[in-house]
Amino acid sequence: MNAQKMTISGEIRDRTLYYPTGNEFVALPLINEGGAVETFNVLHMGCKGMLEFYGLDHAPLLAPVVMVGDQEVAFPDISWQRLEHWVPCFTAHAGSLRLRGTICAPPGHRGFVWILDIENLGQETLELRWGWHGCWAQARQTVYRSRAVRGSRAAWYDPWTDALALELLAGPAIGAFALGGGRPFSDFGWYLGPARSSAEAFLAARTGRNGPAAPSALREDNESGQPIYFAIAHSQPLGPGQRAEIELYVAVGAESDGACAALVDLQRRGARHLVEEARRWLTDRLRPVSDTVLSERLNLNLWFNYFFAAGRTVDSEELVLVTSRSPRYYVCAAFWARDAFLWSFPGALLTDSERAREMVLTGFGRYLRNPGVHSLYIDGTVLYPGFELDQLCAYVLALEQYVRATEDWGILEETGLGGAQRVFDGVAVLEQILERHRNPDRQLYRTFLSPTDDPVTHPYLTYDNAMAWRTWRALAPLKHHRGDSLGEWRANQRAAQLRETIRRHCVVDGPMGPMFAWALDDRKRAQVLDQPPGSLQLLAYYGFCEEDDPVYLNTVAWIHSPHNPDYCAGPFGGPGCTHSPHPWPLMAACDLLAGPGRDRGLKFFQRAAMDNGVACETVDRQTGRVKTGAAFASAAGFIGYALYRALARE
Repeated sequence: MNAQKMTISGEIRDRTLYYPTGNEFVALPLINEGGAVETFNVLHMGCKGMLEFYGLDHAPLLAPVVMVGDQEVAFPDISWQRLEHWVPCFTAHAGSLRLRGTICAPPGHRGFVWILDIENLGQETLELRWGWHGCWAQARQTVYRSRAVRGSRAAWYDPWTDALALELLAGPAIGAFALGGGRPFSDFGWYLGPARSSAEAFLAARTGRNGPAAPSALREDNESGQPIYFAIAHSQPLGPGQRAEIELYVAVGAESDGACAALVDLQRRGARHLVEEARRWLTDRLRPVSDTVLSERLNLNLWFNYFFAAGRTVDSEELVLVTSRSPRYYVCAAFWARDAFLWSFPGALLTDSERAREMVLTGFGRYLRNPGVHSLYIDGTVLYPGFELDQLCAYVLALEQYVRATEDWGILEETGLGGAQRVFDGVAVLEQILERHRNPDRQLYRTFLSPTDDPVTHPYLTYDNAMAWRTWRALAPLKHHRGDSLGEWRANQRAAQLRETIRRHCVVDGPMGPMFAWALDDRKRAQVLDQPPGSLQLLAYYGFCEEDDPVYLNTVAWIHSPHNPDYCAGPFGGPGCTHSPHPWPLMAACDLLAGPGRDRGLKFFQRAAMDNGVACETVDRQTGRVKTGAAFASAAGFIGYALYRALARE
């Protein structure tokens, strides 16, 4: 038996900056600094996770290309911005050319658009060949980590929709994407073959036999499994001072006919209209604050949470909740109740109450079949066994937070999405499971795994028991609303009893004075430490104690001091833990939500780059850049929410 076996993340060495974007149906997690899309993905219920489309290291899935004559133009000078803190745009210069690009995945649509705008700032007319080239070399199924899907990658020109269709078949088709323009492209083709330079691949694909100029609509089923190189471009002269614009539409589907039809829908609406529609949608949900830097950080993380911690599956259109839709996060494309309901949910509720309602119904439907289990597949079946008390409590706390914010008591009578029982019936199930984990002799609740998802040596965690206390407190008004006075009284009694037990047995002498212990064992021996994913600093945030409680203040002081063996000193120093011994941005969010460290938390988010502004698990204590757990979408919701709560007070 190895009770202390841990599954931890590796440190990140790659320093590439990415500008992720996406919507409910498609995620683009790897738009790199050079303007190339290395991959995009869809959530897929049948695959129990994500289905990703990839190119090669030297030939990305999709990238812009500009050629003058037969010579490719390099754009070494590229700058980026985000419209409404989410839609990535770049401006690039090379010689007399200025190139602008906008990549937008409009909410509610099954794809994305890419607008290129070029201007000739010189004195001579240039013969341009410009547009996009790409390489589809692999499809991957991703649950935590990515693995290749063994199947056929087909390419064909669909004259009905004037689209290049690319389809993955593993038996039947399981995913596809289609590409087309706002107007017919003068150069449109693809080929199968060995690797070439981007310019050679572009020229070869332009003259490929399978384009719209082919004598028939040929299909290449590609049984050999070779990379599919493609090009979609225009040829035109560009005179001095002239500008030109072209549009690319990319749609996704469960198979190629659906992708092509979704492409036509995008084309009918128009790229500029879709971008403006998306910007209005985003603007209506922004949470601006006076601090410009923190406003960018706040809203970027709220959007990253909204679109990367949840999404709709391409094959069933159902909402699923995940840690992240980016393969850069080391346990992506899976469900954690804590991530979904304690971290992502507050940010989603702040952004869009309708999405928050659907999240609650999804939790009390699909995911309630295995409550409190470490990690689930997106369909609600068990992925990683192990009981976690905080994750059991998370369902009720999200429900209470939603009802408090919206007064939507009717949700209690709704049937959970993907389930068969009402939300309030699910509450009763959670209450029964909670009681099964109460030790009647200790009057405390036990857990098998801690909030870091690692095995515990002391099963009665103070933080987890405070969460159980908060759950009983939340159950009381829910029972009151349904006329269950006995249930309301029992919930209040359980809460009062548990609070008294925690105050009596979970307080120890520390170097700063009496403080909360991390945990107790069966002999009531205390363990003194802290873990950022379930920090004792959050006790005041959840209402267990007041912020000026001396025991609480001593605990917070210990957490942020050298007395804490997991404290990381440095310019971006902060508490860590054994699971990942580096500073956690989640702890800076705790500073914003409760305790005396609000200014410390604001300073961290003003200065720390994290993952190009996006939440990550930990940062380097010297540089403030991502160290482990890049593209941590659910944590982004908690961080965005914490920033808004702190800054809205001003």
